[in-house]
Amino acid sequence: MCGGLWVYGGISFNVLRFKLIFVLELMKMNISEIALNPLAKIINGDNDVSPYLTGPALVIFFNKHGFNDNYDNGIGSRWKYVEDNLRSLNNTQTLNEVLEDILDPRRFHISGKDITKAVDSVNDLLKFDGYEMVLIGDLYKLRDRAKIAVESKTSTTIDHDFISEQISKCNKKLTEGDYNGAITNARSLIEAVFIEVIERLEDIQIKNDGSIESLWKRVKVNMRLDVDKDNYPDFVVQILSGIDTSVKGLAGLSNNAGDRHATKFKTRKHHGKLAVNLAITISEFLFESLQFQITKF
Repeated sequence: MCGGLWVYGGISFNVLRFKLIFVLELMKMNISEIALNPLAKIINGDNDVSPYLTGPALVIFFNKHGFNDNYDNGIGSRWKYVEDNLRSLNNTQTLNEVLEDILDPRRFHISGKDITKAVDSVNDLLKFDGYEMVLIGDLYKLRDRAKIAVESKTSTTIDHDFISEQISKCNKKLTEGDYNGAITNARSLIEAVFIEVIERLEDIQIKNDGSIESLWKRVKVNMRLDVDKDNYPDFVVQILSGIDTSVKGLAGLSNNAGDRHATKFKTRKHHGKLAVNLAITISEFLFESLQFQITKF
């Protein structure tokens, strides 16, 4: 056992965690001086596309992000206060957090403002510096456009944003009672993970034939996950056999109950939750195993 992972034959098993948690890569945001003033006016609500923030509200907002200001003596010009704070945060991770916080959909829901107008206004400024705000699940997150452009030219690599988005979609559909939709999203997640593993290890771009069982067979070969009773302990063999069974079951469940197929039985909440949890657990296992093998070799 090493660092909480059981390792056998180049395979890592996280025996304690059953949820997939991908942390978005921390990125220091650096924007041009010319963008600071219009961004300040979006933040304080002077341009009418975002909720208006009073002086005291601005102090409270920025104190959440590391400042220690006091409004007792005022802050002078509101836009100047915000612009100066943005300038001091430039080229830091905190600037990302400020923009993500100011574009929290709950602020706009309460105020009745249309958040899409604010996001468009922010993106019109950020695009010149290579950034954009994108909706991931229910919240807006900062993305580096230049980094994405480079990756899109070299591979079809899925990223943490995609995975987080799929998990959010699954959970949202479970909450809404759309269990067939949750199953379909769970299948999309696991298909994407399988393809990612194959393309990275075989260094090719593959065409998905729609069969997750076929993809799984290739994943097993590439990651040496075939059940081998001679080389692995019994409990490892049982886990690997369980993944085999789970993938086949997920394929059958999605084919019969997914919203893109004719339903042969009424899908219940527990079916949807089972599919989502299976997809998340298998995805986590594969990503950690892939990381281990890449590091090892």
